[in-house]
Amino acid sequence: MEKSKVSLIRCSRYDTQDVEKAVGLAVDILGGPEAFARKGDRVLIKPNLLTDALPEEGVDTHPEVVRAVIRLFKPLASRIYCGDGPNVWGEKKDVERVYEVSGMKKVCREEGIEMVAFTVPKMRSGYPLTEWLEKTDRLINVPKFKTHSYTILTAGVKNLFGLVVGMNKMKIHKDFPSPAGLSRALLDIYESRKPDLTILDGIMAMEGEGPGSCGTVRPMELVAAAQDALALDFVLAVIMGLVPEDIPTIREAGRRGLFPETFSDIDIKGEDIRFFVAKDYRLPRTSFLNRMPDWAAVIARKMLRMKVCVIQDLCRACQKCRQSCPAEACRMEGGRMIIDESKCIFCLCCQEICPHKAIEVKKNFFLRMMTR
Repeated sequence: MEKSKVSLIRCSRYDTQDVEKAVGLAVDILGGPEAFARKGDRVLIKPNLLTDALPEEGVDTHPEVVRAVIRLFKPLASRIYCGDGPNVWGEKKDVERVYEVSGMKKVCREEGIEMVAFTVPKMRSGYPLTEWLEKTDRLINVPKFKTHSYTILTAGVKNLFGLVVGMNKMKIHKDFPSPAGLSRALLDIYESRKPDLTILDGIMAMEGEGPGSCGTVRPMELVAAAQDALALDFVLAVIMGLVPEDIPTIREAGRRGLFPETFSDIDIKGEDIRFFVAKDYRLPRTSFLNRMPDWAAVIARKMLRMKVCVIQDLCRACQKCRQSCPAEACRMEGGRMIIDESKCIFCLCCQEICPHKAIEVKKNFFLRMMTR
């Protein structure tokens, strides 16, 4: 069986020419854009646009990376569209703000392509995914390299969750209230529509309590590309200093037989991976839970008293956490936002979406000693 190929290219800044060169080289190593699209195809570019964050905050895919992808496929495509399903509620005014603040709308306007909203669902494998998958011939996945408090890593596979239309994301979180459960849903979505190509923005990555404003931006100087998004995620886990099976989506992919058995089954092209490996990559505080079976993680959270709290000094009562909570555990009380521990399913959507770093996971003394 032919090895999955992943190309790694060094790029140290978001200069238009530097990024375009790095993205072009990463894809050329894999066979060039002609290996992933035909003349006249309609192409959908799917970045990670989590929320209305400025490009320098490192929360969303940088617009210069998307610009480079647009220019790469322009000679082939009859039409190029760009879109995402930001956050987990997706009201039109919120989506428009994300497109504007992230800088994505400006780049798309300058490059003459259309930004589209994921508002109409079409069922695929039981999931309400955007109709734009039906309207286009090719899907180019352009994730951001970030940690994720719920799934440890958000990159190739996790970025596809944005294909789910609007409020349906909240239902999926509620139906799959564990990292392992959500990973099953993510792999269902991945198998229902595998990207034709994944191009990663890892020039400035995120570590710590990602994927939102609670995370910390970290320079990784990386642009990567792969036809197989799972292979890319496997390589990123190694770069983070992890055993890849620690990532719940990779563990689920292995259970389904979708993935090579060892790192040697992946063909790394371009730069030597040793240039990018970071032994001190800071993981989310909750990452140890993802290495446990579901039942053990539930017991650990109860016995060790992990809970999600609002830092009142930082909270601005914007109520984004309330809008994004699938369990309706966030509410205003006496002018303060609180989280009802009895309702909380520990999905960490509130932390993911809070723009003020006002949501934290609290541990008791014993747990702090165990995980320090």
